[in-house]
Amino acid sequence: MSFLQNSIDSLFEENVPSPLYLLPAEIRNNIFKEAVFDGKAALTIEINETGKIIFPPLMAVSKQIHNETYGYIAAALRNPATKFEAKVRGYDAKPLLATIQRISQQTGSAQSELVARTHVRFVGGMDMGRLLVWIQGNITNPKATPVFPFEKMDIPHFAGENVFEGRLSLKSHIISYQQFEKRDKLVTWNYYAREFLTTLEVRQLEVLGETKQDLWLDESDATIQAAVFKTFAWWHDIFLQKKKIQARVLGLKERKRVEDDHIYVASAMSEFGHHLEMAAQRWQ
Repeated sequence: MSFLQNSIDSLFEENVPSPLYLLPAEIRNNIFKEAVFDGKAALTIEINETGKIIFPPLMAVSKQIHNETYGYIAAALRNPATKFEAKVRGYDAKPLLATIQRISQQTGSAQSELVARTHVRFVGGMDMGRLLVWIQGNITNPKATPVFPFEKMDIPHFAGENVFEGRLSLKSHIISYQQFEKRDKLVTWNYYAREFLTTLEVRQLEVLGETKQDLWLDESDATIQAAVFKTFAWWHDIFLQKKKIQARVLGLKERKRVEDDHIYVASAMSEFGHHLEMAAQRWQ
């Protein structure tokens, strides 16, 4: 028995007859199909932040109705046109990935195909530890720890950039840091990192907590490294996600300020990356 079937059985303590069974089977099946597909040619299946598939409400009426309508869900899981809408809380991708893996095993669909058809919406706060685990797992084995499609903010000159992909991504800068570390060049990395953090402090964007300004020069290398990675993570999470929503309800002047802040931080991140690239070229 599949995990989908098991996940619903506990909802029913007894098999209560439904008035639907007074209808002819053909009409009843049409009702079931309409309830599941809601008049759409292809089904969109929701997956919550714990990795559970959200079934249509009709399936919870009785165990018998669930069993009869389950076939539509099972068929949809095998249909290449089926889309998935999933939530990921605190950048913890493990529940969703586990569900995708089980669907792949039970339907024979390639996991990469299912990942491509799964649109993710991030909810909850930013958990730095979980985000780093996700990114490091993707660096080490992108097939086993994939990045799911999700909405990306369109910033002038930096379209498509996100925490996982692009020159402004946290992932790219972790890879860059590891390369400097491997070549014993962290002195150079930390030098440009201090410049980057000071540039942000000048604008007073409140992304680093308490203002430090020139005090970054006196901080330890470990503090500098942690601050850079946290800044990249918070910028993508707060500026690109929450600020986007806030900008919709702000006045024109405030929206312009928010957009200017987006561009300022993106430019500083881009300049930081450029300095690191130039330094790395000298190793060649």
